[in-house]
Amino acid sequence: MMEIAQLVVSPAILLGAFIFFWKESKAGRLELEIRLIKRMDRMEDRLEAGIVASEARIVALEDKVDARFIALEDKMEMRIASSEEKMTARIVALEDKMDKRFIALENKMDARFISLGDKMDTRIGRLEGVLITQQKAS
Repeated sequence: MMEIAQLVVSPAILLGAFIFFWKESKAGRLELEIRLIKRMDRMEDRLEAGIVASEARIVALEDKVDARFIALEDKMEMRIASSEEKMTARIVALEDKMDKRFIALENKMDARFISLGDKMDTRIGRLEGVLITQQKAS
């Protein structure tokens, strides 16, 4: 009978031990799963904080680059305006110089035309005098 009892009790003990260890391993797995979830949550929080910090740095960098481009644009506009003013002044000075030369040339040409007109009048007068003299003589 002892043998029969041993045949019945031994599997029951083994089954009980199996159930005990199975429950313990399940609890250990749950504990491990909870620890892993907490660790992953902490990692996500750190990652989100890093992303937020990176975004802030990117925004700051974009602002800095924008400010530099605006400063560069302002500087270029000032240089272009200065160059335009210089070129305008040079063009005005050149126009004044050319106007003076053209006026001097016009005055010279007018004087020459007047002189040429006077010479032509004198020659035409002489020619008329010669023609009149020849007509009277004929």
